[in-house]
Amino acid sequence: MVATAILLLVAGWRFTPPPRTLVPETPLAVHIHGDQAMFQVLISPGKVGTDSFVLQLMHDDGSPLSAKEAALSLSMPDRGIEAIERPAALGPDGFWHVRDVPLPVAGRWHMRIDALVTDFEKVTLEDDFDVSAP
Repeated sequence: MVATAILLLVAGWRFTPPPRTLVPETPLAVHIHGDQAMFQVLISPGKVGTDSFVLQLMHDDGSPLSAKEAALSLSMPDRGIEAIERPAALGPDGFWHVRDVPLPVAGRWHMRIDALVTDFEKVTLEDDFDVSAP
């Protein structure tokens, strides 16, 4: 009976995920600094597939930048991928979120963020970031 219990216990170990799958992945962070503002962008998981973006909008002194709306645009001109444009939604944490954005290929992507501050003022910042294969 003891031998059967040991065999059942050992057989169950193969269903336990390896420790590397239990560690959460660190999101890719991109900091864009312009004359009027700066944006901190977290891309999770930051690899080919479906990613989520968190946009933290700030004045050039680091204080929060209030915006009426924000939008994210991604393109890969070198590979002929036209802009993928998505509106951002303001979350309860005060950051703008864009979920379920497809990044179909690895390589250098161009990112543009538009933040409508007032009805007559829009802040646009751009930068590039690298996406790795899964």
